[in-house]
Amino acid sequence: MKETKLKSILTEILNTFQVTAILKIDRKAAITNVLDEIRAIKKITIVRNITPEEGISSPGEIQTHIVTIKFITRGDAQKDLIQFKSDMLTSDFGGSVNDMKVEGLKFIEFKSKTLRRI
Repeated sequence: MKETKLKSILTEILNTFQVTAILKIDRKAAITNVLDEIRAIKKITIVRNITPEEGISSPGEIQTHIVTIKFITRGDAQKDLIQFKSDMLTSDFGGSVNDMKVEGLKFIEFKSKTLRRI
């Protein structure tokens, strides 16, 4: 039993990745709520905002934030990024573009060059 638990822990450690992403969110949305909803997505473990709370200055109704996302995978990390983007920007109910799964999130871009195993 202990050996199985140890193997599980080691597998998790060896399959943990980190990537930097750019988020564009509705200015009316609280960044903390957006980050909490991203954390709720399967496989994602940690989301950290590395920009100030008010975001990077951008015109109009959109705020830009840079975040780091840590996640666990047993497969292809690049494919997981594609799935994460789909999960974040698509409603479970097949609603319109304005009915996104992560409320307030308008756009996400993963910086693939920053993807690394940690």
